[in-house]
Amino acid sequence: MKKRGQISKLILMILGLVAIGSSGCNRKGATTPTPAPAPSSSASPSPSPSVSPSPTASPIVKGIGLSPFGFPSDYSKLGDFFTEVGAMPHGGAMWNGAWRDNAVSGVDSGTIPAAPAIVMSNAATYGYTPIAVFGWRSGTTLFLKLPANATNTWANTEAKAAFQSMLVSFATTYQPRFLFIGNENDFFYEQDPTDYARWITFYNAAYTAIKTVSAGTQIGPIFNFEHLAGVGTLNAWTTPNWSALTTHDLTKVDIVGVTVYPWFSYATVATVPDTYLQPLFDHVGAIPVAITESGWPAENLANLNPLWSTSEQEQVDYITKLFGFAQGHNVQMVN
Repeated sequence: MKKRGQISKLILMILGLVAIGSSGCNRKGATTPTPAPAPSSSASPSPSPSVSPSPTASPIVKGIGLSPFGFPSDYSKLGDFFTEVGAMPHGGAMWNGAWRDNAVSGVDSGTIPAAPAIVMSNAATYGYTPIAVFGWRSGTTLFLKLPANATNTWANTEAKAAFQSMLVSFATTYQPRFLFIGNENDFFYEQDPTDYARWITFYNAAYTAIKTVSAGTQIGPIFNFEHLAGVGTLNAWTTPNWSALTTHDLTKVDIVGVTVYPWFSYATVATVPDTYLQPLFDHVGAIPVAITESGWPAENLANLNPLWSTSEQEQVDYITKLFGFAQGHNVQMVN
């Protein structure tokens, strides 16, 4: 059990660092991303248009997290990254990070972070679908305090106003197809149910405000499936947390985002059933689903000898399995 706990802590730490790193936060050695060059000298980036196709008629967007060569300290290959993603059939580029560039101090709260603005503004030029995830926590640490209000919970009225103002400005400017607020929120539900209720109140208000300026945007929260369903037995996640989802007013959830890592549940790709996500589909009903993170590890993490297999071949085999999960269901995006 101790080893499982170490693995869980390490993975959550890594995922948290990735999420914060992709937001362009002020970190030693990191640089703020610069706009990608257009494919030709005559082209110039412009905000991507609003896209609101019929959910059942739309092909699955194949998304890739913002990760140019050299990421997260080097963005000089950003144009190459956008070119490659745009060349994919129904390709998407996803930015997942904090709701402000200075995540810790919040001195820039209320303004659109640099990285998601670049992902959105280059979408039309390079021909990919942009996806934005605005997080507000990493592990048990929240990023809600402001210089004017040090309260680091959802009781911070000034933080809520600044966050919503940024979201409305972002939606007004870019009319995004997908906009997610919060990442793997089920962990916060488990951490602090009382403050989670305040978070839901904020989400509902932000949803209504965003819809006023961008009616075609699909808005939703993100959860980790294994932790939400309590099926991450190999990582000691055995208690379901479905209330993190059902506490929402589902009339204000256009799409449910999930991170999916079946190696927390099954030791090999071959043993993962094609019906793996059925408990999720049973809970969301007709609401579309987006798989915002997924994958299978190719190597052991810090030589901890995990309980699941690790190889490049397992990674390859998992891709086929992953799209099998979506077969026959309203899955809008696989990232």
